[in-house]
Amino acid sequence: MSRPARWARRRPVAAVLALTALALLLRLVALGDRTMHWDEARVAYWTLRYVRGAGFAYRPVIHGPFVPITVAPLFEHLGPTAFAARLPVAVVGGLAPLSALLFRRPAAPSHPSALDIGLDDAETVALATLLSVTPSFVYYSRFMRSDIPLAIFALFALGFAVRALATGRRRNVLAAGLFVGLAIPTKENVLLYAACAAGTTVVAVGWPAVTPLLPWREADQPRNAATTAFRGSLGRARAVLARHLPAVPLALLLGLVPVVFFLAPRGPTGDPTLGAALAGEAGWLALIERATVGTWETFRSSLWTGGRSHSYPIYAGKLLGYLFVGALPAVVGAGYAFVRELRSPSRPLVVPLVAWGIASMLGYPLATDIPAPWISIHIVLPLLVPAGVGWVAIVRDRAWKLDPPDVPDAETRRRYARYALAALVVLSAVQVPLVIAASSVTPPLYVNVLAQSAQPSDDLSPVKTTVADAADDVAERSSAGSRTQSDDGGVLFYGEEYYLPNESIDDDPPTEGEDWLGWWLNRLPMAWYVERADAPSSYARDADALRERESIPPVVFAAPPDADGAAPVLAERGYERTRYDLGLYHEQAVVMFVDESRLDDGPTNRSVQS
Repeated sequence: MSRPARWARRRPVAAVLALTALALLLRLVALGDRTMHWDEARVAYWTLRYVRGAGFAYRPVIHGPFVPITVAPLFEHLGPTAFAARLPVAVVGGLAPLSALLFRRPAAPSHPSALDIGLDDAETVALATLLSVTPSFVYYSRFMRSDIPLAIFALFALGFAVRALATGRRRNVLAAGLFVGLAIPTKENVLLYAACAAGTTVVAVGWPAVTPLLPWREADQPRNAATTAFRGSLGRARAVLARHLPAVPLALLLGLVPVVFFLAPRGPTGDPTLGAALAGEAGWLALIERATVGTWETFRSSLWTGGRSHSYPIYAGKLLGYLFVGALPAVVGAGYAFVRELRSPSRPLVVPLVAWGIASMLGYPLATDIPAPWISIHIVLPLLVPAGVGWVAIVRDRAWKLDPPDVPDAETRRRYARYALAALVVLSAVQVPLVIAASSVTPPLYVNVLAQSAQPSDDLSPVKTTVADAADDVAERSSAGSRTQSDDGGVLFYGEEYYLPNESIDDDPPTEGEDWLGWWLNRLPMAWYVERADAPSSYARDADALRERESIPPVVFAAPPDADGAAPVLAERGYERTRYDLGLYHEQAVVMFVDESRLDDGPTNRSVQS
């Protein structure tokens, strides 16, 4: 055994802390460099609107409010940057390896009802390693989305639940309740987590009765053995319930705290609001009802609860591909642990959690509206603990060790199976750094399978700089008193693609019955850069409307099909045009027209696609 391996085995806590530091490093370095994804721009836009005085309430279109509420103070103190927008998710993802310590088997149980479950020291370090470097977890920890917070909070809740079972200490139930409460306001598919957790519990209780019935176990009187095992499992479950049930009400109350804090309306949006309750101007019971029942009613009436009409095989195939690209080591390790557990049970956590992963793989293609790479995070999560067990077993069993060539046919088949496993081991070891390098370190590339199609492939920093210059020009002329009422500054959106009923309708996310969201989404991610710069915006539907304007803002955005209509009007006024691609795998693009003479900073390098 190598020196680092011996050190990790003898000092697992120190090893986990070192892996946590590595995880934070992988997630924080150059965090703000990548161009904002459309989804990031959408959530960041309304987060910044909240910071600047608009109200905030749960809207399914931006998922749960955990990320916006935690990003808002960072926008206030660090400015509205991509780094600040991604920082909370990066920190949550970077701290994920610490959860491995919760699954570590205690030295001695503190109560007779404690169960013999958990991981040994080497398996704990292996789990922390997977949480630190699994490519899909690294990539989406560097992304302003709610998937990583949901997954990691659920993992901590599971870890504390396992800790409660392994030690018999009720305080772990309270901690589990708190993390469940943190998971709820992250994203709507927390409901799928709850369903999977219930199913996992059933599998955990029932699996001991199944193992004697497996044909290769060759148990004497397997039915009697299964009945005895089931009764024993039920007895242990009753003892666990008797021990921990008294702590559940307090755990629910603790979980209610983050639920109300994050889901209660804020500012001028909604009634009652969190601020009103804190000031004594509204009742807490009404606020709790608004944050719980009101949130459920909002979600239930949203478009996300509608039916799905997509092809199940296509969606399942795409998610399976994301799983192998972004988390191959987790799949290999969990698969090995599962097969090993079927033959020689030793880790009660393996089969129930693999069942959770399989159920997620089968269920998400039905539940999701798009087969996005971030969905794979929720499939991988339950596989990580079995994967930690599996990789340690691979090392201990020397599963890659090859037999001599002159062996019987049965042994030859077994040897080829080991060849295949050896290839998977090598591929997994090589794949992790390559995928991290191709996805999280370099700019968006077409080979980056983890990047969803709404990730702009072009560098949009010239767009950001130009819009900021236009906003500065408006502010300077307004402060100097040189701006006239007819002098339009800032940004103009042109054409049917970017239509909105009015330019202030997007101050808040749309409520039920409002149908302008589809047009507004077409403005992304430019709308984020406009709001970030606090630039005034206006709209012109066609060339006639543009020509009739006495003054046109120095920056005009048009979709490529509409740009040719605007070009003659703008060209005669000295505007130059540049095209930017806005997606990796589709032809969405924007044409930006700029009047350089009206921007104080002079010409900016915009030569992406002139």
